[in-house]
Formats: sequence, structure tokens, C-alpha cells
Amino acid sequence: MEQILRIFYNNGSFFTFIGLQLLCLYLIVNFNSPQSAIAVETASIVTGSVKSGVGTVEGYLNLEEENEIQRREIADLRSRLPEAGYSTAVETDSIEDPTYTQRFIHLTANVVNRSPYSPNNTLVIDRGTSQGVAEGQGVIGSQGLIGIVDLATENFARVISILHRSAKISATLRNNAYGTLEWDGQDPRNMTMTDIADYLVVEKGDTVFTTGFSNVFPTGQVIGTVVSSETQAGTGRQNLKVALVNDPLHTNYALVVRDLFKEELAKLKPLN
Repeated sequence: MEQILRIFYNNGSFFTFIGLQLLCLYLIVNFNSPQSAIAVETASIVTGSVKSGVGTVEGYLNLEEENEIQRREIADLRSRLPEAGYSTAVETDSIEDPTYTQRFIHLTANVVNRSPYSPNNTLVIDRGTSQGVAEGQGVIGSQGLIGIVDLATENFARVISILHRSAKISATLRNNAYGTLEWDGQDPRNMTMTDIADYLVVEKGDTVFTTGFSNVFPTGQVIGTVVSSETQAGTGRQNLKVALVNDPLHTNYALVVRDLFKEELAKLKPLN
């Protein structure tokens, strides 16, 4: 207390000056209208600036908390995305093939892995025996053929791509010419259709379809279009170069084709 009084005693003239200045300011503001209006406006501006500064400081101090809340919300949203989990739902659709009175079930699947590009390409889909996938079933995409199931586990299946040298697809043209579609391991955009009689007229641009004879793919699935034809001397046959309508090596979504009558039709295979 004594030190406080000493400060006032030693600096009495200064505090007296400050007090008189404040008193004058009070009298001017309260007894003069123009100065009063100016003082009110100035006080409003200063108050607003102070509040803005305080809000900025508070916002900065709360930034870490806000970031944590947003991170949790983003994590929750990502957890709700389809790719965040393994789907056990089986979505199916069916189409009837009136030409061969066959009925096919289509099971949705995702491509989860694929082999490095080679003459023998394979891929893996996230559907297996628990969803009804079995060896020998066809796999198609939104635009064309992808491959044939080679091996199935409980939840996954390996698919031999149509761009595999061992894959053979039964194919046909609109003129009812039938043949076998194969890949030579070279250009992934084209396949070769063999065993076409050389007397049949084939035009560039003719569409190539699946036959349905193998019960792997439904009848009438578009495979590609004819680019050119080449007669095989001494065989009575011609080979067709076929441009694929899709890119089997870069497809992420697929449909597994299940023929409900496959076992029954297998009993009626022609005798050798």
C-alpha cells in the first residue's frame, strides 16, 4: 500500500493532468451535440474492430478442434461409401433368350486384381461360390465380353480374359456364319475369328456376336466388328480380323453370367 501511495505522490502532477484531460473529454462529449455524435460513432467502430479481432483470435484457438470435428465427419462419410466394405448383397437381373429358350442370371461384381499384361491375361473379381459363381461361367462388361471364370473360392473368382491364348469364344455373323474367336497374344484391340467358309461374303464393319452354343455367354452379345478378312489357301476357310467393342483389360465392373439350364444342356452334348 505504501508503495502505491508513493507512486501517486511521486507522479502526482502526471495523474492530475490525466484526470483533467478525462474530465474535459467528458464535458465536451456530454454538453456538445456534434462531439457527442462523433464519439458514439467512433466508439461503435472501435468496438466492432475489437470484437472482430477477438473473434479472429477465438477462431484460431478453436481451429484445431474444428479440424478434428471435420476429420471425424470425413472418416464417417468414407466409412459409408460402398468401396469401404465387402458387399455380400447379390444383385441379379435376368434376360430370356427366345432364340434358344435359355435363361441367364447376371451377378454384379467388381474387378479387384489383374495380372500384368501378357499373352495370357487373367483378373480377379469379388464374387465366389458363396454368391453362386462357378467355373465355366462367362463374365461380361457394360459394353462387351471380359472372360470366363477359371477358378472360384468362397468369396472371389479368377477369370481368364478373352485376351488369353487359351480362350476360345463361339461367335457368329448376321449371315449365320459361325466360327471361333481367338487372340494371338499381339494387339489387345483385335481378335481373330477362324473357321469361316471362304465362299461366305463378309463385309468390313459386319458385327460379330456370341452364338450361345457354349452356354457361357447369352446369345447375341456384341463382341466387335470385322476389320478385314483373309482367305486361308487350301483350307476352304477364311480368317476375320475383329476389332473389339470394349477394352477387357481396363474394365472395373463386371457381370457374371449364370445359365440356369447349363447342367441340363450338358447332358445333351453331341456324341463324338
